[in-house]
Amino acid sequence: MAFTDPYHQAAELMVMRHDDPLRSIADLDGRRVIVSPGTSYWRTAERLRESGINVALELPPEPLGTDEIISRVADGEFDLTIADSHIVALEMAWRDDIVADIALGDPVDHGWAVRSENQDLLAALNAFIDKEYRGLFYNVVFDRYFASDAGEASLPLEARAEEELCPWDGLVRAYSSTYGFDWRLVVALMFQESRFDPEARSPNGALGLMQMLPRTAGQLGFSALHDPETGIHAGVKYLAWLRDRFEDDLSVHDRTWFALAAYNAGYGHVQDARRLATQLGLDRDRWFGHVERAMLLLSRPDYAQSARYGYCRGAEPVAYVRTIRDRFAAYSRTAES
Repeated sequence: MAFTDPYHQAAELMVMRHDDPLRSIADLDGRRVIVSPGTSYWRTAERLRESGINVALELPPEPLGTDEIISRVADGEFDLTIADSHIVALEMAWRDDIVADIALGDPVDHGWAVRSENQDLLAALNAFIDKEYRGLFYNVVFDRYFASDAGEASLPLEARAEEELCPWDGLVRAYSSTYGFDWRLVVALMFQESRFDPEARSPNGALGLMQMLPRTAGQLGFSALHDPETGIHAGVKYLAWLRDRFEDDLSVHDRTWFALAAYNAGYGHVQDARRLATQLGLDRDRWFGHVERAMLLLSRPDYAQSARYGYCRGAEPVAYVRTIRDRFAAYSRTAES
């Protein structure tokens, strides 16, 4: 095997519940560490025991991804686990119920592995890494997935005129009323999508305050998405179209959460998660604690291959909906409806 130049570094961290923090490796004595077999985490836990730390090394009761094991640690079902720092960062971008302050070694390089005889591929990969590593696209994508703050939604709101949430409150109020939304929810969505920047453009081509794809906006009759009024109208109309695709007899709140998840991940993936929730004995009509749990599983190959719309990085819509809900709650305490 041959390895490319490194494109990333990660250290292994001990992950625990936020209300049960440990201060040092010595505090691990007598605790239970749940990790999957055959992984570097398992070997790290074995080395801990060999060094004299009396940890109980346990297998999960079923094949689970690292993100799922972390979720069970957060829920109190598992005691501790080990995860790479970038995976922990991804989880902590949307949750505040875990901590990972104990490093179990120095950061190690990450690179692509290729057959040693495939030197052309190795050279092409190294050229790509040399061009993109730490460049604009790399930094934008890295910040989107790993650098957001789970506590952001609870931070004090910016000091503006009384009850003003963004420069386009009037437009948001008008279009939210037209389509039946609380205007503060739409402002929370807008902040999540663009940070109130009408010139925002995502790596995949989404534009404007509501980060609409031009093709989707065009199907709804909109084009100039960098114009604040157009962008807001297009986004709210699209959110309403998604909401109206879900059953009328859902609770108002859950219908809204489903619409937000679909705005982020697509209607088909949300429906896949609802079908999976039924199979798991969860409530397909409730987002929090039910469909969101099924959504997380759609990133696992064994679940994705049987889903109608295939693989979905489920952690992103789960984080997305939670963050908007929390910011909506903060806005609701600040501004009148």
